[in-house]
Amino acid sequence: MIAAPPAAAKAGSPNRLFHAYEWLAHRELLACAAIFFLTLGIRAALLPWYPAPLPGVHDEFSYLLAADTYASGRVANPPHPMWQHFETPLEIMQPAYASQYPALQGLVLALGQKLFGSPWAGVFLSAGLMCAAVCWMLQGWLTPNLALLGGLLFMLRIGIFSYWMNSYWGGAVAVIGGSLLLGALPRLWRRTQPAQLTIFALGLAILMHSRPWEGAVLGAAVFAVLARMWRKTPPLRALKLRHAIPAVAILASAFGAVAYQDYRITGSPLTLPHALYDKQYLMAPNFLFLPLGPEPPLGKHIPDVYAGAQGIFTSAWRAGRQDPLASVLGKSAEIYDFFFGFWPMLIPPLLWPYRLKTMEERATAFILVVFLAVAIFPLTVLSLHYVAPVAGLLYVRFLQTLSRLHAWRPAGRPLGFAAAVFFVTLLVCMFGLNLSLLFHGGMAPWAFAAARNSVAQELAHKPGRQLVLVRYAANHNPLEEWVWNRADIDASQTVWARAIDPKEDQEVIQYYGNRQPDRKVWMLDADQTPPLLAGVSGKDTAK
Repeated sequence: MIAAPPAAAKAGSPNRLFHAYEWLAHRELLACAAIFFLTLGIRAALLPWYPAPLPGVHDEFSYLLAADTYASGRVANPPHPMWQHFETPLEIMQPAYASQYPALQGLVLALGQKLFGSPWAGVFLSAGLMCAAVCWMLQGWLTPNLALLGGLLFMLRIGIFSYWMNSYWGGAVAVIGGSLLLGALPRLWRRTQPAQLTIFALGLAILMHSRPWEGAVLGAAVFAVLARMWRKTPPLRALKLRHAIPAVAILASAFGAVAYQDYRITGSPLTLPHALYDKQYLMAPNFLFLPLGPEPPLGKHIPDVYAGAQGIFTSAWRAGRQDPLASVLGKSAEIYDFFFGFWPMLIPPLLWPYRLKTMEERATAFILVVFLAVAIFPLTVLSLHYVAPVAGLLYVRFLQTLSRLHAWRPAGRPLGFAAAVFFVTLLVCMFGLNLSLLFHGGMAPWAFAAARNSVAQELAHKPGRQLVLVRYAANHNPLEEWVWNRADIDASQTVWARAIDPKEDQEVIQYYGNRQPDRKVWMLDADQTPPLLAGVSGKDTAK
């Protein structure tokens, strides 16, 4: 436990501040609530300089489609008769129109959309809960003082400025699930607490509906730890079969919900939407050890988008297979930089060569090694929210080593304490640097997201309804996708359609001309600078 040095104990205000900190740290639920409200309060205070994010990434638009679908009271939408014009990355068009992703992030966004009129309100609340859940998890592994310190550091590093708060990608939901699962684990082996089984199952259920692959690997590693602890810890053996009934009910319901969503989107309760999308559109597999797949059946008529996307994934797959060590080191560097930063000054406390003396230290190291080796390193492409289920555990390991470092007193000098304070200060300084960057205009939205939002706002203020045919240049950046629509395409004020060729474009214009003659037709040349929006007639488009 990191305590104040002797000199601080004699001071007036620092001593009172430290005792207030200890008082809060030892009241676990109050400490978690404080982290929750502090996260939301700081982020809300920054809104004048750092407003709600603008979507721009493929994944964000796919999650927003899921949110709009759930907010409309549906799990999936019927396929559109002109669906070829609306194909866009990470969205399924056949046999239903839906997002490829698990449900929970979309439900969080739908909650914000329905209750507050903004999907980001759901992200905002989930990020506050994420930081509170990490604090609760840390309380199961560490002393109260260290747990509160970890919660504060996680909030400053991840909770305020990371894309888990400031985008629609997700990350916070999986952190909540992983924190509930991992927070229940040490509580189960320390004392007989049947309620922790329910929390354990709830964490698994959240992971099942947010990060199913990573959740399965983490769940297997945690069950292995429980099996190892069974012989050594009487509290585990004191649990009865009846104590597991609520947990079994939660997991059975979660499996049933997955099967239902699969059936509504893919037509089979055993086919995940993500798997169907990969089969329809992608050649490069999700894992480096798998071979390239066959030519995908869909997306052939929009090579400007899918050829570029195929190239990105196929290049990553080839690079990972040619040099696996470089792939592992690259992923490790990305994870380290996201969670801790200050390369390479924070490496020593993460890799400090202390023996793993306690059950907590051994369990932490085992779970992290298994998770990274099985769930992360074999992936073709890494996004950092894939690591979200073990986000809190990374801070457990950091604080475990920091605690050991704190006790290091060579020649009776408190050099370990000074080093521990230094490493903690680095994380706080990173938050200060982010604030400075923000106030000096260094956190402007992505240029593409701002450009798309500007055109969308221009169209929204025009009278009547709009149909926009999006045309790309031959050198179009496949990461900048303009075609995204709401769950009910035909009811939308603005419909975004892909310009394919004059004949097929005329068909989509005629489709809306027959059904919605008030809808004005526009052509958007997306790769002009700035993007060029011009009104057209059917004859103009057919040229």
